[in-house]
Amino acid sequence: MKLRLMMCTIAAAMAPATVLLTASGTALAQPVPQSRTATPAINGFNVEEVARLDQGVRLQFDLYGTPGGNATLNLDGANRALHLTEVEPGQYTGSYVIGTRDRLKADSRVTAELRMGNEVATSVLRESLVRGDVAQPADDTRQLATKDSRIAAAAPGAAPPPAPRTTERPRVARYCTSCGIIEKVETVQGALPNPRPLASDATARQYFRVTVRMNTTDTTQVLEFANNPGYRTGDRVRVSDGVLTLDKQE
Repeated sequence: MKLRLMMCTIAAAMAPATVLLTASGTALAQPVPQSRTATPAINGFNVEEVARLDQGVRLQFDLYGTPGGNATLNLDGANRALHLTEVEPGQYTGSYVIGTRDRLKADSRVTAELRMGNEVATSVLRESLVRGDVAQPADDTRQLATKDSRIAAAAPGAAPPPAPRTTERPRVARYCTSCGIIEKVETVQGALPNPRPLASDATARQYFRVTVRMNTTDTTQVLEFANNPGYRTGDRVRVSDGVLTLDKQE
């Protein structure tokens, strides 16, 4: 009897330890969750070319890639890097205003970086910063051509030297989700149904309806204005958050 009572007492004392070991083993057996980060990718990268790279000129850049990333640009000859803002999922945009200490050239290398966690995707701009399909010859090429011309002119009966060759820069197709063409502009009689906060005459007897066909999706967007926006059918434009602007990229 005493022996049976002793065995029951020992079993009761070991029960909590057994439960604790079982719970600990279950906790250790659970897998540790690991966070995953999407691999970034850049699908398109372009710039609105300008006429001159003077102080105060604004360079507008657009980058298209994996959404939710951190996009930056590094311009050779620029005094600082440029951070791009994600205005739509996967569309990053930003502008760089040329300063007094910047030394940008038409063929300055522009490198884009799209970072997500520890992963980085890079792309180099293939367009020139300055408008124009024909690259200008270098200074030493022009001097050599002038010297050859003088030598040819001095030699009697000599044929004139050939004109310096120019290199045509290939055009790069743009990937722009906010770009489109105005399909029609209508004058509608009646008050504007949903006047904009900044409209100067929201209760006018007529308003203007602009239909834009988007380039990448071939769908249309309709924008309404209390005042004449000044656009015509066939104008190339950009639509961003209901704001309509001219697309200066040829």
